[in-house]
Amino acid sequence: MKKTILFKTLVDVLYFFHFFGLLGVFFILPFGVVTINQVEMNVEDWSFFFWTLAVVSLVAYIIFLRGLFYLRKMARFLLSNKYFSEQIIINLKKSGTYFLFTGILSFILIFLVWISKLTEDEFKLVYDINFIIPLFLIIIGMFFIIQSKTLFLAKNMKEENELTV
Repeated sequence: MKKTILFKTLVDVLYFFHFFGLLGVFFILPFGVVTINQVEMNVEDWSFFFWTLAVVSLVAYIIFLRGLFYLRKMARFLLSNKYFSEQIIINLKKSGTYFLFTGILSFILIFLVWISKLTEDEFKLVYDINFIIPLFLIIIGMFFIIQSKTLFLAKNMKEENELTV
């Protein structure tokens, strides 16, 4: 039970940090102090392409936040010790789907930034944390989806066993 409470607390903390970070972006963006890390440009120098990247990145952030929201809901149901409940299965699958979409969208963003650097005759192959995080999100998303299917099968088997007794 202590691990479940710790899990729920950590997910809540992560969710609120990201939620306040999203609010911070909306308050900071109009003042022009935002930069894109991968291209090292100030907001005054952004073209339409970079504004599109910023909007798509913001959408990916919101999708990630939505995945955390469903993970919070799933953790709340875990506290009731009903591991095979329909709500845990549904929320785990939704969370995994949102994390999967966030990872794919983040890979697309990294690829587009890399293509934009190629068009500027700046060829760099850099291996950094910006590549690992989307990969990790895809893996976690796939794991949550697979886990939800496993829990669904286990729930059905449990119901079958309860009916035969």
